[in-house]
Amino acid sequence: MNNTVHPTFTHIFMPDKYSDDAAAQAAVKRHAVGQYRALMAELQGLVAKARAAGRDWLGGVHCGPLDAYALTLLRWGTIAGIDPEGFPELWVHVQRTAQVPGVARAMEREKLQLSLYKPA
Repeated sequence: MNNTVHPTFTHIFMPDKYSDDAAAQAAVKRHAVGQYRALMAELQGLVAKARAAGRDWLGGVHCGPLDAYALTLLRWGTIAGIDPEGFPELWVHVQRTAQVPGVARAMEREKLQLSLYKPA
């Protein structure tokens, strides 16, 4: 997650780091959204694999940092215009993670919405 998905989002959120040309920035962002969508599909596959192995969480029997990071990454995808419902298993997992008391408190304290997706 940290060395692929996270850096890919940087291309979406800060395309100006890669070019000072507005058209190039738009192209970088557009390309990165496609890459990010593919990475979300991989993350959904990891959730499905964990569930198939009888695990409720990505790291084992308890909610942990992998689950919180998955929540963050999917949430960022919604900022980029990616509909979380396009990844149903991941979306359910993230919604469940958001209900874990410590995660819920942090989201409330930071006033975070789980999804910022707005249909085009």
